[in-house]
Formats: sequence, structure tokens, C-alpha cells
Amino acid sequence: MVARTIAPKNPYTDWRNRPYASNPNAEERRKRAERWHGLNTLIAKLGGWVTSLPPGPTLRIEIARESATELISKLTELGYAIADRGTTTRIVGAGPSDPKTERMTRVTPSPFLECATLEIRLDGR
Repeated sequence: MVARTIAPKNPYTDWRNRPYASNPNAEERRKRAERWHGLNTLIAKLGGWVTSLPPGPTLRIEIARESATELISKLTELGYAIADRGTTTRIVGAGPSDPKTERMTRVTPSPFLECATLEIRLDGR
């Protein structure tokens, strides 16, 4: 029986462990991914949702119409051009309510939320 020795994998040729430097567009994609994750954190803090896949060239945002002005002002302050893409309805779930209060006010909480849909480009154009 002949024992075979297996050579260790070279990290620069192994397709799973390629560094960013092996691809000419890798630095640009890495910066775009960092911007995407940073903006996702900011939008979540302001009560919005990012509905586009990371790290695409555009970022699609849904936010409640009442709180959209704060997010728009923050994004324009950061230098992004915002495109309005209309409105959507998002199911957020209705909070617990008291039946007595519902009978007195004749209002039931709605699980639907009207959202403004915005879109920005991650390359700053």
C-alpha cells in the first residue's frame, strides 16, 4: 500500500478562500457592502426596513409615511439622492387592545401600515 501525501491548499488558489485583492472590483464591492450595512443600521434605528438584497447597487427602503421626513433629511444630509418609488402596505401586526376601549372608541387597531418606498444608489449618484 502506498501512502499519499496531500499538499496543503494554497489560500490564493483555493476558490473558497480568495482574498479581496484577487478580483479587480473587489475593493469597490467591499466598500459598497460596508455602506449597505451601515445604512441598514441607520434605517433600522429610524424605524424603517431595507427590502433590497445586500450589497446591490441600489438600496430600497420602506418606512412609515409619518416618519419618512426624518429619514429623508438624514440621507440628504449624508449626500444621497433619494428617488421616491410610491407607497406600499406592510403587515406589521396589530398590538393588543382592550375590548372595552374598542367598544367605546369604535376603532380597532389595524395590522396594516402605509409605507413610503424610497430608493438610493450606493455609489452616490
